[in-house]
Amino acid sequence: MRGAWAGLACVFVMSTFGHAADTPDLQNIDRRIEKQPAYIANRQLYGLLLFGPEAQKRIWMVFDRSKPRDELYDILYLDLNANGDLTEPTERLVGRAQADSVRFELPDVRDPATGAVHTGFTARVSMAPAPTIMVSLSWRGRFKMGGGYPQESEDGYLHFGDKPANAPVMWANGDGPFRFQRWYGGRLSIGGADDFKVFVGQRGAGANAFWAFQEHFLPESEAVKATLVYRDGTDKEHRVTCLLKERC
Repeated sequence: MRGAWAGLACVFVMSTFGHAADTPDLQNIDRRIEKQPAYIANRQLYGLLLFGPEAQKRIWMVFDRSKPRDELYDILYLDLNANGDLTEPTERLVGRAQADSVRFELPDVRDPATGAVHTGFTARVSMAPAPTIMVSLSWRGRFKMGGGYPQESEDGYLHFGDKPANAPVMWANGDGPFRFQRWYGGRLSIGGADDFKVFVGQRGAGANAFWAFQEHFLPESEAVKATLVYRDGTDKEHRVTCLLKERC
């Protein structure tokens, strides 16, 4: 397995770790924000983190600028207590410019659904005109997770929306069951040997919103059962099951 990080590799995955039927409906969640501050920038960047086994708790993230014409989004409003009020003074954070991006070192977050404490919370937003955003934290202070990841490298990373209605949704959940997303796979060659890489984590809503483990977290004794589904030259379906044991 070559070049992947934060995942496992082999084939198209249909795993017992999680199925579509047990995935919460992230497309139709409540997107109301109870109170918002007076923003400076003409265009804010909205994103939503969901917490809990049913993705039932919402933490809004809204990037703003300290100067109207500045290219950098150096202000972040973060609804840490998940009450929908972004005007609380402790939830306005100032970032630090680093070359062509701004990095935010965020407070530890107490999971609004479970009460668990997640450490090492960071966010990074690149410069305009089309800023990309990455968010990460150490789940329960143990394993690093974050998002949002695309399926193909040319898609770039996550873009926040310009209003709550089109904000992408990341489901920050490291307790399982887990889902999978293909990682820059390309096509598999007939009769050849190829890597097939996947992220392990949780699917989001919106483009490039997958939330993935960023380091090894499964015990060496555990593997994932996966199934390759393909059709041959006569259009007959075949299935090959294997265990994903190799770490990236």
